Amino acid sequence: MIYLLYGTDTHSARKKLHELLDLAQKKRPNAELFKINSERWDENDLDELIKSQGLFEKKYTVVLDNVFEKENAKEVVLDKLEDMQKSEQIFLVLESAVNADVVKKFEKYSEKVQKFEKIEKKDKFNIFWVADGLLQKDKKSLWVSYLEALSKGAVAEEIHGIFFWQIKNMILASRSTSQTETGLAPFPYKNALTGSRKYKIEELQQMSSELVEITHKVRRGEGEIEVMLEKWILGR
Repeated sequence: MIYLLYGTDTHSARKKLHELLDLAQKKRPNAELFKINSERWDENDLDELIKSQGLFEKKYTVVLDNVFEKENAKEVVLDKLEDMQKSEQIFLVLESAVNADVVKKFEKYSEKVQKFEKIEKKDKFNIFWVADGLLQKDKKSLWVSYLEALSKGAVAEEIHGIFFWQIKNMILASRSTSQTETGLAPFPYKNALTGSRKYKIEELQQMSSELVEITHKVRRGEGEIEVMLEKWILGR
């Protein structure tokens, strides 16, 4: 059984994911839960999860959390959709952005495909503006936008994800010869390409690694993500 949750409204999509996980836990309290993200992606692990059985009962739940950020992961998952559908396990797939062809492929094999789209109004704060300072390589602008986003109720985890996404886009744009090659929509590609020209590729890779390290430190209980992100911004 497969569920695809996707769209720009990452907060609502993740909320729905937790609702599905809570429901699965109530129905199968002893079932195992496996989570795979782009940092822990391994094709062999997915194969094993599709074919194997849980330790305490036959069924368990697998969460694929934005694994398409990993090179080649999307192609692997799409190739295995039929096997995932036939498996006794539940696969919950969460992605921030997928194109129409991917959605169509999921619709063929999934129990449900649900899109979560933000409706932006001109008089409303756009959370993605928080990364404009990165594109401009403007530390002061980046810091002010970060504080404004927090004051308007944005959570640091979401802002961290947007920073990582924007830097990843700049890396893709700097290495590509066309918008089509990156897989990005025209507007994000144009922004990313313009921003990437203000950095050396080594700078972008270093920033990406630093954001990943922040995630690891938070998980190890070595600090608060809000404070770490602010220090990261001021260290630009």
